[in-house]
Amino acid sequence: FGVLPPLMQVIEPKDLWRCIPLISVAFTTYQAFQDNPTLYVCAGSLLVMKFLEYSARRMLDEMVYVPLDFESRFVGKEIIGVFGYRLGKSLMSLSLSALTSAFGNFNLQQLSIFCDIA
Repeated sequence: FGVLPPLMQVIEPKDLWRCIPLISVAFTTYQAFQDNPTLYVCAGSLLVMKFLEYSARRMLDEMVYVPLDFESRFVGKEIIGVFGYRLGKSLMSLSLSALTSAFGNFNLQQLSIFCDIA
């Protein structure tokens, strides 16, 4: 509540939209380069990703749909919600599970590298 409103006055929404994945990749990359990532590193990476997803991305999503009419807004939100978010997360989870079953167990650093590459 205290960070995003002043930040939105300085940064354009399209620029913030482009920076969100870069920030997440930066934290995941830092986690991937740790030999044995601690719980603090993993928790910090997850905290940053969830914070960006639930605060900045949700706010920016709503700003995208404002100029559209009601029907386009409703259909667009449903299509992006189902195919963009849920299907993307499911496919990533299935691909990491397939890699684990095909090549054996991976440690946390290797899984972080796979997520960073994807």
